[in-house]
Amino acid sequence: MTIPATCPDFVSHPHIVEGRNCYTCVASLCSEEQGTSAIAEALIAIGIPADVHQTGGFTMCVYVKTGEESYIYASNEGFSFYKDADCEGWSSVYFAESETTPEQKAKAIQITMKTANLEAKELN
Repeated sequence: MTIPATCPDFVSHPHIVEGRNCYTCVASLCSEEQGTSAIAEALIAIGIPADVHQTGGFTMCVYVKTGEESYIYASNEGFSFYKDADCEGWSSVYFAESETTPEQKAKAIQITMKTANLEAKELN
């Protein structure tokens, strides 16, 4: 499982490498700011394998594999189910106003997965 973390050369957040911001540290900072690292850690804590993926620019999403090609992408606002790698057959769920902590968001994903008869698979 991969949750972005600062690189071993971390000095400041983000530091400069070859005249540019360190990519590893920028990805880590974005995931922290967007809440995806915390949601992924909360999912892992309740037994659901999760990664954080970069989906475009520095937009980060929590990834949960539910089948050979099916998966869930989650952000701080909600989550979507996809039936295949081409993003076909998706449906979105937004977190309730009362679901504010990463743990509450992870629990909402877990409950929705159980309701939809989805099981988290080990990540490759």
